[in-house]
Amino acid sequence: MENKRLTVIKNGKKLLPLGGIFLGACLLLLPQLYTHQMLLGSDSIFHYNRFYDTYMQLKEGNFQYFISMYGFQSSGRIVNALYGPIIAYINGFLLLLGKTWFNYQVLSDLVVYLLAGSSLYYLLRRAKVRVDLSLFLALFYMTTYAIQYWVQNQAFSGWAAALLPLSLVPVVTFVTKKEVNVLELACCTALITQTHFLTSLFVIMAYIPAFLYAFWQSKTRGRLLKRLFQAIGLFLLLTANIWGSMLEIYQGDRLLPPFINKNMASTAIALTSYRLGNWLAPFGIIIFSVLLIFLLLGGWKKLSPLSRLVSLEALTFLLLSSRLLPWQWLSTHIPFVSLLQFPFRFFVPYTVLLLLALGTFANELALKKQKIVVGGALVITLLGMGQTAQILFKELAVWSEPTNFMYEKNTTFTQSDPEKIKQAFYSHDLSLGLEYVQKSTPDYLPVHTDTIDPRKVHGYRRYHAQVIAKEALFNKAVKNNKLIITWQADANEQRQVPVFIYRNTKLVLNGRPLAKEQLTYTWIGAAMLKQQKGFNKLEVTYAENKLTLTTLWLTGLSWGICGLIGLKRKIRRRNF
Repeated sequence: MENKRLTVIKNGKKLLPLGGIFLGACLLLLPQLYTHQMLLGSDSIFHYNRFYDTYMQLKEGNFQYFISMYGFQSSGRIVNALYGPIIAYINGFLLLLGKTWFNYQVLSDLVVYLLAGSSLYYLLRRAKVRVDLSLFLALFYMTTYAIQYWVQNQAFSGWAAALLPLSLVPVVTFVTKKEVNVLELACCTALITQTHFLTSLFVIMAYIPAFLYAFWQSKTRGRLLKRLFQAIGLFLLLTANIWGSMLEIYQGDRLLPPFINKNMASTAIALTSYRLGNWLAPFGIIIFSVLLIFLLLGGWKKLSPLSRLVSLEALTFLLLSSRLLPWQWLSTHIPFVSLLQFPFRFFVPYTVLLLLALGTFANELALKKQKIVVGGALVITLLGMGQTAQILFKELAVWSEPTNFMYEKNTTFTQSDPEKIKQAFYSHDLSLGLEYVQKSTPDYLPVHTDTIDPRKVHGYRRYHAQVIAKEALFNKAVKNNKLIITWQADANEQRQVPVFIYRNTKLVLNGRPLAKEQLTYTWIGAAMLKQQKGFNKLEVTYAENKLTLTTLWLTGLSWGICGLIGLKRKIRRRNF
């Protein structure tokens, strides 16, 4: 009986930090809950269309992994299959729970806060950082712009930032144990790849120095390499859906890439950067950054290998995020660099590695000094939460304005009354807000030109003209996993229909399948077909090849098996 009681007390103590993270998340939600106002940033409408599509699939049971049948003006375009598909379905489920866009926004923010806090806490504890310091640094991380980027702007990299600390756990394993944990490495890398591909590249950048250190120090290098290749093989199974989708789509279509930043230097962090105030908020991150430099300069010889390596990696990412690098020259002469879009994104891994470095530094201090560090971290965290709440109140106040209450670039408003637009985001009819506010983001459209340079294709303008401006002329519905478009025509002639055609898109016009030779396309892949006078009905489906379908099942099966193995190991550790 006594042993059972001690076990309950021990488990309760373990749950206390998670309770603190939950309380911190609730406090950060108070500004929005109190004002009952929305935040619609630069990426909100794009991602809300993604999640509305998965929400409707879950709600109506019409599942289509590739083309959008509900979101993006029911245009049949491919987005989710190439952009965090699993997280898109998770958000669709959150939308199903929330029932309104306002409720979803609060719920998704809560989930991101909890993921961010708990994942950083877990990373710090794996590095054997004190429980109290781990908790305070985790709460502080929730207030940084890496996480607020989702809350304030609905930028999807905020979800990646929330999971980034968990993905960096193998760095600790490499350095402290000088080994490769196959399941851990594969799952951590796969998780961030399934969420945000670019962030997964940052994670791999952080892995490389840590693994090289482990390899150099290891006495069993052959075994280390063998386990590394095993982890890579398992990673490929866990992400098979991504590679299968890419292979199928890019093999048959030339896609318009996302926005290309013409002036990368302007979006790197500098003392005059327009985003500097965001990334340096709360101001505690400045204190932590200065502290990192002083500790490195003053105590390099006393630091553990983990502290040294993590600190150097943090400073490397800080350098990459800044204008100290010739970003304009790099983006001009090295085409791959332009895919990064915004150098300030390197500040996200810097933030995580900075907090990890400070936590490991504290491990090497005397107990009395550790208590001072913990007290200082608590004060900075509390001030940071207050500053973040103040910023959120200021951002939320914009919603009360009669104009410019949301991000408007490349946005079309089909409703002229601002109050009706706002109320649509509190309505249980989730389609209403996306009908009133439409954005012409052209990412991943099938291009039929000599170039795929977004600056020459003018995808935003063409998408508006060929889809958004034509919506009122067509009726669209989804039945039996098919997108059905109907319209009336005055004559037998060529007609541009607001639906996009990929290699494996299948069309049936007025009961007859259309061969690809019967179609022509606009520059951005919208269908041009011959209509008949009177009523017309076009059925749109997507027939993925068998190999791609196999990769989808393989991914789900692989995650299920890994979950069972992880659960079995956890039970075994408890028993012993």
